[in-house]
Amino acid sequence: MTRTARGVLAVALVTVLSGCIDLPDEGPVVDANVTGEHDSEQASSIDARPPQPGDSRLEVVNGFLEAMMAWPISTSVAKQFLTDDAAEEWDPDSTVIYTDLGTPREDGSTVSFRMRDAAALDESGGWRDTLPPEQSVLEFRLTVEDGEFRILDPIDALVVRSSWFQQRYRQASLYYFDPTAQVLVPEPVFVPVGETFATDLVTALLTGPPDRLREVVRTFVPERLSVVLGVPVVDGVATLDLHGDAPRTSAAQSGLMLAQLAATLRQEPSITALRVTIGGEEVDLPGAATLYDVRSADAFDPADTGSAGVLYGLRRGRLVVGGFGELQSVGGPFGRDPNQLASVAVAPGGNRVAAVTLDRRQVLVGALRAPEDGSGIAVLVPDGTDLSRPSWDASGRLWLLDRTSQGARLLVSDGDERVREVDVPGISGTEARRILVSRDGTRLVALVSGPKGDQLVAARIVIDGLGRVDRVIGATVIWSVTGAAAIDIAWTGAAEIAVLTPARPGELFEVETVAADGATVGVDTLSTMVSGRILGLAGEPYAQTPIYAVARDSLVDIRTGERLAAVRVRDLDYAG
Repeated sequence: MTRTARGVLAVALVTVLSGCIDLPDEGPVVDANVTGEHDSEQASSIDARPPQPGDSRLEVVNGFLEAMMAWPISTSVAKQFLTDDAAEEWDPDSTVIYTDLGTPREDGSTVSFRMRDAAALDESGGWRDTLPPEQSVLEFRLTVEDGEFRILDPIDALVVRSSWFQQRYRQASLYYFDPTAQVLVPEPVFVPVGETFATDLVTALLTGPPDRLREVVRTFVPERLSVVLGVPVVDGVATLDLHGDAPRTSAAQSGLMLAQLAATLRQEPSITALRVTIGGEEVDLPGAATLYDVRSADAFDPADTGSAGVLYGLRRGRLVVGGFGELQSVGGPFGRDPNQLASVAVAPGGNRVAAVTLDRRQVLVGALRAPEDGSGIAVLVPDGTDLSRPSWDASGRLWLLDRTSQGARLLVSDGDERVREVDVPGISGTEARRILVSRDGTRLVALVSGPKGDQLVAARIVIDGLGRVDRVIGATVIWSVTGAAAIDIAWTGAAEIAVLTPARPGELFEVETVAADGATVGVDTLSTMVSGRILGLAGEPYAQTPIYAVARDSLVDIRTGERLAAVRVRDLDYAG
């Protein structure tokens, strides 16, 4: 394979990046795709075997593939299977995962394998996509160097089995900011487990957002920094000694950088505070503090709105609010007088309500509580066709889906009383039935019907510096089901969605969680069966909040299986 061809394969691997069984009547949550306990002690060490004198071409290639799965991670032995020039140039800056390899083919000096169920991660460890069959072939060209076969053209990626990967990697998040620098945006990545977990998180964050996210998020961590000696943690304090030619930053920029580092590192439970130096100089902390408390990042958490666990719904045309069993009418215009409404959505942490009228042709907006000026309800959309439940982000942007005879129209209001249409490739013009927007405002997920069944399509929202939606990019299918129609979707984490589908319509329903980035390997997913006539889901991106399957006469806690008594409320959900 020529050097150009090798590059084409590497790009293809990384840039794709464009039976009958008896069903139980009900059951508790089941781990359907579990990565393990993410405990480094469970991942046994693997000493890579170097090449042996007289190895055949196939033995050299097999040895190289096995050596890439040394643990703890090391490429020193893998490089011994390469020519001297190739070993010097080889830079495995991404990862390819496969379930199994097909029968090897030898064609002259080339050895090739077809990977089964192959998928690719980008340079930050973020999930890119599963690879189609035509891009799932590994080819290695060999030559003779010092009397032994050696590989000329390895792809610049670690190529590993999914079983090895699931034992040794954990999905975590790198935290960036939205373009307005108001809220933190979690980006899921896969990080090796073990003693270097904190160091690997910081190293990935220092790399900056991958190219596919440059318009979606921004970082205040200066470029060209590195962690030289790792990130030691003593008595809960992580010390980050960063080196590099970084420009001096303002106090405000330093505060945002520290928030990114804190939000990212607090995923290591033992870390409670940070001490950060750049080039030997300590980063100034707010006030007279000597350490940066990782909880300080909560100020930028779009999921921490103060309304976690609060339910909203409709009772006899009035908006009610509260915890389970204590729902009361709100004091605002939607709670005082009965209205003919099909659905409502309350802005997270705000005082705004969006409601769709019973004929699904209008969207009304108003205050949640009684406004001081006595204002009431305004008509935001007067002439829709078939409007679904609205969706808010934490910054007050409101998204609407109008299902027309020409397909779906997506509308947005940027926190004002005006609405405009946004073209969303992969969703606009389709048979979309439901949309969700993430609390940070950068993810859009749509439930779309197709000829073979339903799909979840996820896309990224580009927001300008003024907080207005500019455009939506990168739509991709993250979940699909053949021959069935999903009923509802709900956020259950910052980057996780629950999907409700019928197993036996009217009797038995399945709730399963899906990673918002589409990852199918290395993530913990939940699946449970719920009996009864389930109408929808109530969920929000907050780990301590119950996920409810909503029936006419009860709620079922998806995590515990507990069934709660009748609520007699329609369109029950959390804010968002």
